[in-house]
Amino acid sequence: MRKNLGVLLVGMLVNMGIGLIMPITTLYLHNQLQQKLVIAGNVLLAFSLAMVLGNLLGGWLFDNWRIKQTHYLGGAIVGLNLLLLFLFPLWPWYALFATGYGWGLGILNSAVNGYIALCQKHTPNLFTQEYWLANLGMGLATFLSGVLYAVNIRWVFGVAFLLFLLALIIIKVVFQEIKPAVDQANSKFSWRQFALLPLKFWFICCLLVIIWLGYEQWNSNVSVYMLQKGISVQKYSFLFTISTCEIVLFQPLLGIFFRPTFKNEKWRILLGSGFFAVSYLSLLHATVYPQFVLGITLLSLGDILTLTTTPATLNRFATDQNRATIQALGSTAGSLGRAVGPLFGGALIELSGFDLTFLILFAVHLLMVLLGSFILRTKSDR
Repeated sequence: MRKNLGVLLVGMLVNMGIGLIMPITTLYLHNQLQQKLVIAGNVLLAFSLAMVLGNLLGGWLFDNWRIKQTHYLGGAIVGLNLLLLFLFPLWPWYALFATGYGWGLGILNSAVNGYIALCQKHTPNLFTQEYWLANLGMGLATFLSGVLYAVNIRWVFGVAFLLFLLALIIIKVVFQEIKPAVDQANSKFSWRQFALLPLKFWFICCLLVIIWLGYEQWNSNVSVYMLQKGISVQKYSFLFTISTCEIVLFQPLLGIFFRPTFKNEKWRILLGSGFFAVSYLSLLHATVYPQFVLGITLLSLGDILTLTTTPATLNRFATDQNRATIQALGSTAGSLGRAVGPLFGGALIELSGFDLTFLILFAVHLLMVLLGSFILRTKSDR
């Protein structure tokens, strides 16, 4: 980890920037700016869609332009919008600047992931280490967000700006312009190459959409479900503290039980998806707090196994000409799931209720596990 500490710190700082702002967005829009919850949901949707576009643009620029300049571009857009949010935290400017923030964040995030993908060739567990630090940073930032918000909303944006500024300084000092291998230097990258990517790659992307679509129910609609059962908002928030602690404590054990091979990564992805499935099944007829603790624990195990593994697995399908774009497609799949998750879940709950919604999520995840056991099969499995 020491050799790549600068790279890992940048990933952590970027995630801390996300963790500072996103948890208080709905609260601030509804309570201080007097906007309806549906308006707050649309702002978050615009943020997620802008991040999708930023991911794709950042991946393309990283692979076809210059590495450090792509980071600077994303960081500059993020910094500008954070300064504008600091100066004008008012409606409707908040929606506009939050969307711009998402766009810059997508560019910066895909560039960071692309750089990690290049370094990961020499450090097989680098993505796992980055995900561990990112979760640690996210947990710290989520706690800090509430503290700063209680003082003044401008403190949230100011501290986030300083975090991204520090990330850019580390990028300036530590990151390098990595040239492609000699035998690939003259090969021109084209988007048509993605039509030639194997079904395994596209299946993992589809699985990420499904996983994040379900994951967002925990971030949105599960809170309503718990309140209906008479469980407080504070206890709902504490679930994510439990989840962060579980991920930070148990994720380092992955390297002990799973060597970094495609076969092991496949089983980690499928086993984790199974835990995601069972987490929704555990919510059926849940009435007491320990049942929700069990559910978030199962979700954390799915997170540890699957979401730490997919970036490294996707990187196996990349060349030095398209590593950032490959990672951007994976990030885009996750962003799409996050974007439509709250709206999809809300509509499904309105039509069929919570229990049937959780049952449907369980069935869809289980179906993806069964499909994945065939699609991700390797020669050594036969």
